[in-house]
Amino acid sequence: MCEDIKPKEVFVEELFSSIAPRYDFLNSLLSFGIHKAWRAYAVKCCRLSSGDAALDVAAGTCDLAIRLSKSVGRDGRVVAVDFCRPMLEVGKKRIEKLNIKNVEVLFGNAKALPAEADTFQASITGFALRNVDDIPAALREMARVTVPGGRVVLLELAKPEGPVFGRLYNFYFERMLPVIGGAISRRFKPYKYLPASLKSFCSREEIAQMMIEAGLHDISIHNLTGGIAAVHVGVK
Repeated sequence: MCEDIKPKEVFVEELFSSIAPRYDFLNSLLSFGIHKAWRAYAVKCCRLSSGDAALDVAAGTCDLAIRLSKSVGRDGRVVAVDFCRPMLEVGKKRIEKLNIKNVEVLFGNAKALPAEADTFQASITGFALRNVDDIPAALREMARVTVPGGRVVLLELAKPEGPVFGRLYNFYFERMLPVIGGAISRRFKPYKYLPASLKSFCSREEIAQMMIEAGLHDISIHNLTGGIAAVHVGVK
């Protein structure tokens, strides 16, 4: 099948499968480690307590799931779902290495989550919405499996604020990042896809509107690091 006519879901699965072994290393290198602070902030926005249940959607290598496991404690539980098996395998190994017992890793699709309605105190996804071919469907699913009063939290890259910072960021993101990431991973396609996916991605306001249409309310938007990332929070 030609690349340009592949369904987006197939393209994305193949793309992330190809970089799964070095995904975490390259994330830290290319973001200068700042993605860790973004993830920590997003988990904090979940407002979880000991004994709660949390869902990490499009969990990838389970970075957010591992952080969530600390928030819910030994009496709580975390479910990590992704449709890319190589990424999940990396996540499973991380969880086993850390001897974490309260995280369950499941193969599944963000548009049809393998969970009952009203199950989790918080549902979160990180850097994944750009890769979903039906964002409203994924948001409806996240809202469905979240308990009334629970939170849906979305961490995503965004377009930076301010003309000067924006130009500097765009130069790095569009020119340097694909070269560095491609050279180290020996996979240039994923790192060309990254800036292209952000260019065509929804605005903050469009995401907020989709959250409302998914049945969420009290939507808040938190810009991080000059607006190069953003956290959206909605309450069911």
